[in-house]
Amino acid sequence: MIFPSSVFLLLTLLFASDRFDQILSQFSQAMVQAINTSHPLCRPLPELLEHLCNSRSQSKQLTEMAYGWCSLICENHSTVEDAEDLLLLSLEAGFRYIGPGRGIRAELIHTEHHQKLASIVFSSRDGEAIADLLCAWTSWSNSHEPYPLLGICAEYLIGLHHLYPFSSRLRSHIINAIGLIGHQQFEQVEAEEFVRLLSDLEAYAGDQFGGCGWIRLLLDGIKSSKGIQHLSHSDWKWLVECVVYRSDELETSTYSPDTMVFLVDAKEWDKLKCWITIVWLVWPPEGGQTTEVDLENAMFSLSHQQPDTFQELEGEMEQWSKKWDWIRIPESFEQICKQVHDKSAQKAIL
Repeated sequence: MIFPSSVFLLLTLLFASDRFDQILSQFSQAMVQAINTSHPLCRPLPELLEHLCNSRSQSKQLTEMAYGWCSLICENHSTVEDAEDLLLLSLEAGFRYIGPGRGIRAELIHTEHHQKLASIVFSSRDGEAIADLLCAWTSWSNSHEPYPLLGICAEYLIGLHHLYPFSSRLRSHIINAIGLIGHQQFEQVEAEEFVRLLSDLEAYAGDQFGGCGWIRLLLDGIKSSKGIQHLSHSDWKWLVECVVYRSDELETSTYSPDTMVFLVDAKEWDKLKCWITIVWLVWPPEGGQTTEVDLENAMFSLSHQQPDTFQELEGEMEQWSKKWDWIRIPESFEQICKQVHDKSAQKAIL
């Protein structure tokens, strides 16, 4: 057993030596032994880990070891003194300086004991520690299935209102995690609270880390009974911006006519404009997954109730088609717009 004074000496050498990995390995062995045996050496461990965190050191070896310490602490949580402090400090040492959405070279070994991390870390109400955990569970490597434990976080993420407004780092990690978890798991937990979380995040296109993950998530959210009612107008606008850039990657999404029916009945004209735009970009009538009748009825209602908003829709579609080669205005769009204008003119005469 390495005694406390020896460990302090090791850490002093660690920060000053070019033999970082070797000294870190010795420290880790002492820490593992102390935790496994509930040795008195555990008492100074929080202070020792604070020194390690304050060194702002980051390496593949440290990340792997720190994640291993987390498993061991969770396994012995009831017998280890200052277990929660040790756990949060271990996460900090391993993941505090890894940015969201980045792959890591470290080979993380996920164990059944790591599952306890979710309840312990989220209960701490420490935003940076939660970001550390999300960083660990959204990091990928070639050695394991991507994100094997991330789904556990869904029920905890929708309860983070007490930390709002989120720090920039925590917000980025939450956005990244949500895109990877997907809408279905959140709706199974509590759809309305999930929509509230999306509103708190105020996510925009530049925040995407998961490619089409966020777009599909919002599409699914809008098509759900809760999401369509509670998503803010900014979320709808953000979704339109995303779809403009990635419409060709979303063809497998499932079209639902219920969304347009609900928006027309609810007189949500700004949101209806967004949804009509999305339908044209993702599910145009030529694709056979929707009908011109749905679009014509919705567009006529929009033109009748909000003529200026309808003109904005036409203008934006034309502008995007001129600006980006991958956006093509279908002939049926122009035909329906003409029909809508004709109907509006006839109604005005009558």
